Amino acid sequence: MGKLGSVAFCLLFAVVFGGVGVFASWAIGSTVLEAQRAKDWVRVKASVDDASLDASRGSKGSVTYRAGGRYRYAFQGRQYTGSRLGISSVGGSDNIDDWHQEVNARLEDARAAGKPITVWVNPDNPSESVFDREMRWSEIVFLIPFALAFGGVGVGALVALVFVLRSKGEGGAQAAVDRATSRRGANGQANAAPGFLWFFAFMWNAISFPIAFLAIPDIVERGEWVGLLVLLFPLVGIGLLWAAVSATWAAWLARRGAGKAPARARPAASAPGRFAAQAARAMFDPQAAAASRLGAGPAGRPEVDIPPAIAEIEERGGTLTLRYSARRRLGLAIALLLTGSILSLIGMALFFAGDGLFGGVVMFVIGGLLDVSAVALFVGNLTVTVKAGELSVEQASLFGRKSWRLRREAIRSLQPTVSYTVNGLPYYSLHADTLAERVPVGNSLKGADVADAVARRIARALGAPPSIVAPAGGASPYPIPD
Repeated sequence: MGKLGSVAFCLLFAVVFGGVGVFASWAIGSTVLEAQRAKDWVRVKASVDDASLDASRGSKGSVTYRAGGRYRYAFQGRQYTGSRLGISSVGGSDNIDDWHQEVNARLEDARAAGKPITVWVNPDNPSESVFDREMRWSEIVFLIPFALAFGGVGVGALVALVFVLRSKGEGGAQAAVDRATSRRGANGQANAAPGFLWFFAFMWNAISFPIAFLAIPDIVERGEWVGLLVLLFPLVGIGLLWAAVSATWAAWLARRGAGKAPARARPAASAPGRFAAQAARAMFDPQAAAASRLGAGPAGRPEVDIPPAIAEIEERGGTLTLRYSARRRLGLAIALLLTGSILSLIGMALFFAGDGLFGGVVMFVIGGLLDVSAVALFVGNLTVTVKAGELSVEQASLFGRKSWRLRREAIRSLQPTVSYTVNGLPYYSLHADTLAERVPVGNSLKGADVADAVARRIARALGAPPSIVAPAGGASPYPIPD
């Protein structure tokens, strides 16, 4: 798409979506202002002259309603008539809730019984009155997605238009999109930019939360409990917010680290602790010591540092200790816990309502398993200690604690393997392979470079040759018997 086409495309989105957003914002703002203004109006008795309820059927069978009516009232000795029933600035017919039916029923009952109704009159302008001065919160919530989401698209289109106009060449539009939606990390891999994640999370939540708010009362009233699955969409929104917060925190840490040590690829070699560690490694394996000094990573690349968010690393007196942080998996644990709770509640509702006994039990069991997995992530921790050629591992889980002690000679390889992926980014687990078993020495390691760095750090502390570290995601160089 050429530059002129990109400008036209951005303008079209800005006008169409931005126009809807502006109208919805005006409707919300003016309704709120009218409700605040009507708080100072006075209560007056009135008689109903007419009441009506118009129903319109749409092309897909949906029915919308519009209440109408007229009333007469006296204020300070003068007679007035009014026809305004609600405080909303939008007007027209809708089926957002049953407000129109309720207002019509109250007017019809008063007219049939010959009883007066209460209206609210502006004392500064007695000809101005309203029957119901309360805000229709369902209507406000209904308009919020149009104000925020459509308005957000309009603003985003204007921002994109600015980038396109500032860009040069035919590829300017695509380059602007790439800059807005991604950034290049220290390992050369493209990651979602915090700004884009915040924008996407805002758009998603602006739509999903109001829809769920409007749908849940009707679902509960009708007993259609499966419809509570709509809660999964706000749950995804919470996950997006967590991703935005995490990306922002990571970007802040990266900028802070870059400002403090712009040329730092490895910890400073002048530190006394580093000299002592390198001297100890040289006693066991000169080749490993040389690799440590050069900071060699996989395929000759510089080895990356192990982020503090992954593990707390302590190295003193010839002892290396890695305590893996439980905070790394907090977001995943919360997502699993919320998802499991929602599924369990829906399953219980289906079971006790008798609408789907088998489906209710299945959903309850699935939800319970997800909750158990979340708790396991909360309580699980892993500590690895390397001292004098011996590897000690302490693993705590929901089902108890396990420990291992392995001598350097018994370890055939340190093998990183992919555990799961998030947005295409692999997360690795790390095992020490022996002839008899695989001992966990790392988990939830983000990216192959980090997994390789952890494996090499452990290998150096063991005094083992670099060849003991298997390629990330590859097969172990030593066969593991079943």
